[in-house]
Amino acid sequence: MNNKNNDIGRILIISIMPHGPAYDFSPNESPPFYWENSIGNKVGFWPREWLHYIGEAVLKETDRYSWEVWQPDYRADKIYSKTLQTGVVHRLFPSEENLYRHGWKPQTGFLSHSILSRLKDIQGEPMILLLYGTYGFHVPFYHVILEQFGPYKKFPIFYRSGGMFRSPLSQLFSLHRPLTYLNLIIQHFYIKRLLRYVDIISEQSEMALKEVREIYSGRVEKLTMGCDFDFWIPVESDEIKSAIRKKLDIPYFKKVFFASGNFQPRKQLDRLIEVFLKIRDRDDFFLIIAGHGDRSNTEKLNTLISPLVEKKQALIHPYVTGEDLRRLYWLSDIYVSVATDEGGPVSVMKAIACGLPILSTPVGETADRMKNNNVGRFIPIKRYTEWQKAIIEILEYGPPKPMGIDLARSVYHWPNVADRFIKIFDDLLKI
Repeated sequence: MNNKNNDIGRILIISIMPHGPAYDFSPNESPPFYWENSIGNKVGFWPREWLHYIGEAVLKETDRYSWEVWQPDYRADKIYSKTLQTGVVHRLFPSEENLYRHGWKPQTGFLSHSILSRLKDIQGEPMILLLYGTYGFHVPFYHVILEQFGPYKKFPIFYRSGGMFRSPLSQLFSLHRPLTYLNLIIQHFYIKRLLRYVDIISEQSEMALKEVREIYSGRVEKLTMGCDFDFWIPVESDEIKSAIRKKLDIPYFKKVFFASGNFQPRKQLDRLIEVFLKIRDRDDFFLIIAGHGDRSNTEKLNTLISPLVEKKQALIHPYVTGEDLRRLYWLSDIYVSVATDEGGPVSVMKAIACGLPILSTPVGETADRMKNNNVGRFIPIKRYTEWQKAIIEILEYGPPKPMGIDLARSVYHWPNVADRFIKIFDDLLKI
């Protein structure tokens, strides 16, 4: 593997992912890019990770950098590499499960000697290391990287948190067993010591930024994700909207609520379905949920929503992207985001770009911005009777005010987002 590729003279940005490919989410689907390993199993990846999108956006705006995504993979028996049309290089590295002991409580996580070896080989080259994660600096392998390279590092390190950063000390206020409190205190000082080797940390929401500052005294930046406001646009006419609905057998008079995302408990899609089940005697709504997840969560949602599907009041749509996903936004009247925590989310950014009003729990950067601009409607994270009340009021009195697209474009359009990342990378090279 040669990092001195066609990008001679460019600074290499190596972005490391905190998890392997999502094989469990698509058990019957071959990844768009795959190989067969030595025992005949498919090894591959899906080019829809956030690091792909950030890298693509950055490379479109500047030729000063090259971008690689390094991903651990338990199936990989060697390093597999693919250069995408966007210019982003994706590499899969052999990894294994490891038991870490950075406190009294053991923690399992991946360990990739191959990644460590490669970093050691190229550490003298012009580069920036980007570590990506969520929920704080809790990926044990990142601790290993900082322990090995931090004290005598030859490259700047940028920790990009994708949302929901949590410091160990903030968890002390929850109810735990006595030894858990001790473990959180040990984690706090251990992570705080390692983070001194990190040059910049970025987060999205105000709550997450506050959490970062509880454990890190270095430079903190607010950086959002984004979407393409030249693609995610409002539906051009009622005729197009009606035609899309007709294909899915959705009457035009019904108010369509749309939610999307991975089928995970924190998304609370099951709770959203339960709320709509309580008002199924009405005939003026239609609920669409789009996404995918593991078998257990997918089966749970399908079973739960079946009474609404039978009454032609709802459907679960398969995971889609691009124009197929845009059509779902176009046929809808309001977008719903009810997660317990979020970073952005990008799904709401796309809804705003498509001109939709938003019903949301008060989490994530988009919620912060909507509140500051007095748009959208917010419902408590766990008070589900309030969800029902809000939905009924929307059905009877109309949706909340949407965010202005020009304002949203200035914040979330990918070229604007990329420019902010590039400024950070430029600053890192001055360190």
